[in-house]
Amino acid sequence: MKVIRERNINGVFNIAVMNLRVTHSLIEMDSRNGKVYMFPEPVTSVYKRPNERVLFSPERNCNPFFHFIEGLWMLAGRNDLETLTEFVPRMAEFSDDNVLVNGAYGYRWRTWFGRDQLKEVIQMLLANPLDRRVVLQMWDATKDFTSDSKDVPCNTQVFFKCRPITHQDDYVLDMTVTNRSNDMIWGAYGANVVHFSMLHEYVAAFTGYRIGHYYQVSNNAHVYDNVWSKLEPKLPQGYPVDPYEAFDLKPYRLVDDAHFFNDELTEFFNWFHNGSDYKDYRNPLFTEVAMPLVEAWWLHKGGLNVEAISVAKRIQAEDWRKACVEWIERKI
Repeated sequence: MKVIRERNINGVFNIAVMNLRVTHSLIEMDSRNGKVYMFPEPVTSVYKRPNERVLFSPERNCNPFFHFIEGLWMLAGRNDLETLTEFVPRMAEFSDDNVLVNGAYGYRWRTWFGRDQLKEVIQMLLANPLDRRVVLQMWDATKDFTSDSKDVPCNTQVFFKCRPITHQDDYVLDMTVTNRSNDMIWGAYGANVVHFSMLHEYVAAFTGYRIGHYYQVSNNAHVYDNVWSKLEPKLPQGYPVDPYEAFDLKPYRLVDDAHFFNDELTEFFNWFHNGSDYKDYRNPLFTEVAMPLVEAWWLHKGGLNVEAISVAKRIQAEDWRKACVEWIERKI
């Protein structure tokens, strides 16, 4: 098994690129979506600081607006396509009916199996921090094995583990995600690192444990030739600087008041879709990060990039502000 262990996504991505450039170590294969280069063994990506979740690579050019809102969409337990196509219209290609997303992780966490698994995970960890049965399920063996859906979960399970630090009552919460098939450019080091680190921080906040390490085990780790062949020449050689370290960027807390967070998450999406009245949020993430981020996106989408940058600069999360402003600037 190949293990890539770094401080955050920027370091993990840099090391992954170095490994992908050693072409003789990869296996060239055909897939239903075209030629891929596959690692011969599973790849485990280890993030020591999961809440440093923003990849700043201008060459990779991740859409920070989409990744951030999709992370909240998952925590809200939603499966509507409309939220996603607001940012990326081609997400409709993964819907069977152009209305819902079959493999939506958040919906599987909170509704699919007839129970709110996130609520149960939190209750289990609070009742017994050393419980070894805290497994969050996304893969449904009764349906996904024989499904002809365009979208079944690539990430299949999440394991949570409390790890003692100084004594038996002082824990950090580690999280391990298993993945059956992972596009390392668009999946692991694009969407997955944002969404699952947000899940990690959410569970840590609701249990009161500190965030530990995030592990993602990708059984079939690959890149698509039509993506990698265009991206690789643009990427810098060596080990680029990590903006979190170079600029001392501080991640913004996801949850301030767990008691109100879920209701406020619902209110946020009511605002997003219906323009419902502004609420007095107890969790400033919504008013200081999510709302200006969305408003900047709407301005960008309307072609008002100068105005969009001005609004994006009001985002109070240092990392998301930097990513959003730079992403729009690259579009001008």
